[in-house]
Amino acid sequence: MDISVKPGEVANFAAQLNQWAQQMKATRQNIMMRTQMLENQWKDPQYMMFVETAKNHATSLGASIEQFEVMSRELTVMARHLEQTQRVMQQHIRNMQR
Repeated sequence: MDISVKPGEVANFAAQLNQWAQQMKATRQNIMMRTQMLENQWKDPQYMMFVETAKNHATSLGASIEQFEVMSRELTVMARHLEQTQRVMQQHIRNMQR
């Protein structure tokens, strides 16, 4: 069996997903903060519709953030398992060559 995926590449992707999740969290917080700041100046029905839309987008973004964090954790574990499996396979190959 040839495993062509490198554990380091999987771990790097997991770290990138986590970084994106953190960036999305900051963006989400910024959007909500700026939306609330507008409330002081914008008091009409259109603002309420805007707030509702912004909250819906924030909820959707929150679900994406959560999924990125889950995928990052799962890929981190998979990278460790892949590395262990490759070590075991290499040891078996060395033992068979003796």
